[in-house]
Order: sequence, then C-alpha cells, then structure tokens
Amino acid sequence: MRSRDKIDKRKKLYITIAAIGFAALIVLAFTEKYMSGSIFRPLLYGALALLVAGNILLYVGIRCPKCGAIIGYMIVFSVEKIDQCPRCRVMFDEKI
Repeated sequence: MRSRDKIDKRKKLYITIAAIGFAALIVLAFTEKYMSGSIFRPLLYGALALLVAGNILLYVGIRCPKCGAIIGYMIVFSVEKIDQCPRCRVMFDEKI
C-alpha cells in the first residue's frame, strides 16, 4: 500500500462529510418555509456542524504518514499533483 492511498482514503472521507453538510444546508434553504422553527433549527445546526467539522478535518486531519506534518488543504486544493511531503520530502507514490 502506498502513502498516497492512505491520504486519498482520508481525503475522500472528509470531503464526503463536508459535502453532506453542504447538501443538507441546500435542502434546508429550500424547505425552510415549510418547516416549523422547532424542527428547522436543530437540522440547521447539525448541517452547519457537519460542514465545519468536514472542513476542519480536511485542514488538520490529512497529515504526512512519516513526519506528521499537516498537508490538508495543500493536497486537496493544489493545482498540480503533490508528489512529496513539503517538510520531510518522503515520496507519496512509493510503497511503504
């Protein structure tokens, strides 16, 4: 198994968590006028919590397998493919 496989598995999980929160916010935006406030507010807070938790995990949760440096948003939003850790220079495509 390569280091990139571990990083990609975490990245997909965290993006899915953030996407579920975002999708729930979109659904709530269209259904707000049909819901009572006692139902809407807990759903809104839950969706916001999922979105925020997904973004925090994307930033802090993706780390280098060797040195533990945070590479979260750098891996997710970079234009080119990142081949190595910027801190310890371990190659992500080599087998462990």
